[in-house]
Parts: sequence; C-alpha cells; structure tokens
Amino acid sequence: MKYNVATSHPLSTMAGLEAMEKGGNAYDAMLAASSALVVVQPHLNGLGGDLFATIKDNKYYCINSSGYAAEMANIDFYSKNDYKEIPKHGPLSSFSIPGLVASWKIASEKSTMGIDENFKRAIQFAKEGFGPSRKLTKAIKNFSYGDDDFNEIYKDTDAWLTQKSLGKTLETLAKEGLGSFYTGCIAEKIDADMKEKGGLIRKKDLIEFKPEILEPVKVNYRGYDIYTNPPVSQGLTASVWLRDLNSYDLAGMEHQQYYDTLIKTMYGAYNIRRNHIYDGVKLPDNINDLKPDGTDPGNSTSNLSDTTAYSIFDGNIEISAIQSNYMGFGSGHSIKGTGINMNNRGSYFTLDRENKNHLEPHKKTFHTLMSILASGKKDIILGSMGGDVQPQVNVQILSRLIDLGANIEDAIAYPRFAYPASIYGTAKVYYESTLRLNHYEPVDDLNDMMGHAQGITVDSEVEAGVDPRGDGLLHYMKEKYFK
Repeated sequence: MKYNVATSHPLSTMAGLEAMEKGGNAYDAMLAASSALVVVQPHLNGLGGDLFATIKDNKYYCINSSGYAAEMANIDFYSKNDYKEIPKHGPLSSFSIPGLVASWKIASEKSTMGIDENFKRAIQFAKEGFGPSRKLTKAIKNFSYGDDDFNEIYKDTDAWLTQKSLGKTLETLAKEGLGSFYTGCIAEKIDADMKEKGGLIRKKDLIEFKPEILEPVKVNYRGYDIYTNPPVSQGLTASVWLRDLNSYDLAGMEHQQYYDTLIKTMYGAYNIRRNHIYDGVKLPDNINDLKPDGTDPGNSTSNLSDTTAYSIFDGNIEISAIQSNYMGFGSGHSIKGTGINMNNRGSYFTLDRENKNHLEPHKKTFHTLMSILASGKKDIILGSMGGDVQPQVNVQILSRLIDLGANIEDAIAYPRFAYPASIYGTAKVYYESTLRLNHYEPVDDLNDMMGHAQGITVDSEVEAGVDPRGDGLLHYMKEKYFK
C-alpha cells in the first residue's frame, strides 16, 4: 500500500482509507476520518472542540484552529461571581470558541470530493449508530457533569449508541456549508443555548473567529528535520528537548541510563514550556537561544485530558492532526438539538493576572495539542493524545525510531513513562511496570496516562502503527459498514 491512515478508532481509519480508495487525496481522508472521530469517540473530541495539524504539501505548514476566549469571558466576570478559579465543567467552562469546523474549511478547499461525500460515513455512524468501545462505555458511565441535553444523548447507552441530532448537524454542514457553524443556523443555535444556560459565547464571537496557518517550529535531530506546531501549542517543548538530546549518545546507553537521560533533559524542556508558550509570545529566531531558567513550577496538580490524534499519507501529502474537547467529553454543556458537546479548554486559563496564561477576551490559552512530522532516512507522521504528556509520548517514540531503530508499530506499543505536570505545577514520574525502571513510580501496563499514539512511516514501504492503549486495534463492525 502506497497510502495509509492511522487513527485511534477502526471505523475512522476505514472511513479515511475509503476516501482515498475513491480517488480522494489526504485532505479528503482527513475530512472523512476527522468527522468520523467526532461520532465514534465523543469522549475524546467533538464539534465543540479544537484541531491542530502539521502538514507537508510541497512545503510544511501548521494549522492552529484552537478557539480564543469569548468577549464576555474575563477575570472580572469570574471575580465578581466569587470564583477563585475557572470552573472545569458547565457553561462557564465552555467559553473557548470551537475551532474544529473552521479547520475543516481549510481542508475542504484542498480536497477533491465534496463535503457530503467526505461526511457520508460520519453521518451514517451517527444516525444508524455503532457499538461503543469499552473505553467509551466506561467514559459515559463515569461522566457526571452532563446537562440534560448531554444526558439525553449518552446516558443509559451500553450496547449501541446513536446520535441523531449530531448526524443532522453534520448533514447541515454538508448541505449549507461549513460556515453555517459560525455565521448561519448552527451559530444561532449555539447563541440561543448559551443565553439560556448562562454561557458566555455569542454569535458575534463565532462570526469573528478565524483559524491560523503558521510556520512550523523546526529542529534537526540526528539528521532528521522535525516539524511541529508553534505556540500556543506545546509542540515547542518537544523541539527544545530533542535539541538537547542531540548532545547524548542514546543508542550507546544501557536501559536505565537511557531513561534517566531522557527524564533529566525533559525537566529543562518543561521549564521552557512553562515560560515561553503563551498567546503573544515572541520567540527568538533560533530556538537554540531558549534556555531553562530554573524557576520553581509550583505545586498545582495537572488534569489529564482526552484527545484523539491521527496520521494520513496519500502517496504525496502528509498530515499529522489532533483534535480534542479537552477533558473527556469537555464541559458537559451540550448545545440543545445539535449533538455539539462544548469544550472546556478555557479552564486551562488562570485568573492570576501575573501569570502569562491569565484569561483575557480573544486570547488563546496555552494548548496541549501538538502534531509531528519528521523527514530524514524515512518520513515520520506522528501524534498522540495525552494532555500535558504529549511531548513525552512523541519524544519517546521518535527516539525509539531514530536512535534505537524500532519500527513504528513497536515504537508506539513499547512501554513508556509519563510526567503529568501542567504549566502551573510539578508531578511525579510514572512508568509502565514492564519498563522496569529505578527511582520512579510504577503503574499498570497499557496505561491511559501514557497517551494513545498513532503514526505512519514512509520509506520503501508505508507502515502504520496504532497504540494498543487505545481503541485503534479493535476490529469490530467492519462487516456492517464496510463490506
């Protein structure tokens, strides 16, 4: 196979592959896979969430389609209402403008098939239903923050999940255009629901939102050019970490020394992350000029977030993309009659005016989403969910591929460590027990803390790797939809 798709759910993967089998390009596959993920993994992403991507299409470029804070979202509002921090759930956590659909507009302008064709499978999965994975069923049972509109869709779901209102919204986007989300009938429904439930987004916020197309951050690692998203994405963290790892002969180290080296260099990269990734930052022209300053990270705990990443190659174009509602289903605030679950990404802001990531209207929060492309002896298309640990997942996989010569499947499946620290605090280092490390905290193997990664390598063969920690290896329902 000279093209491939790797996502964290088999129905999404098959939808993306089908788009290319019908003659579509990587952007068609992106639209098909991305829209399918909204349906089959609502606990990881949704129409109310964000997207970041790194793309090779003659040249390299990045998409930042994360939302900024609504005009009404400001520190004074929360202070006057006696909030010491931004709520994690509910309508006062859902003030970050959804960016996913705006990113689809960028892809649609470069695709070869119509939106109706690319959304065909997603609409089918939503209206006819599918068998939810074990992880999705567990997530539904454990999510206690949903409003009535959310619970009407998801509660008491076990063997079969239909999302008819979501299917209708996808049909509307296909029929009336993706812009209807921001300027048309869908925007009006979001506006009305926000007013009814005490939320802060208004139609004016939606109309004014635009995604960004940006130059990637680039670093050379042992002959590979590594491209990732610039701030507000935390991709820079992986770049400066790889920059520093160039000084070590990792391939020549024994097991414990190898991991000790990865971890000790990680702390400096995370210090740079805390101080240099925020909306409005001015980075030096050369990332070699970024140095850790040793400041204390504090002791605030991190919230693990749920996300879904995917990789696409059509024989020419490479796409690494990732989309999310932040914490699981997001805010638990669903827009009535639409199936849109609003993100709670804005809760990553702080109300501390002295912090660089403090809340302001039209400001974007520090963002955990990042995507990776690498070019050297082979090309690597890589991404992972995992919130604050995403740089760690990507760097560990890249090192296994580049330093240790693993293939993509083994590099993704191999046991990992995680340091789940937010930009506001520190954390312990955990490792999957099979890794057998000293000094750190063991956890069970195939642990969700370690993220779920997907990737493709392009050499004489095009190979895909899917993480056994996620749903991507489940092979069910193929015969129902893909005969």
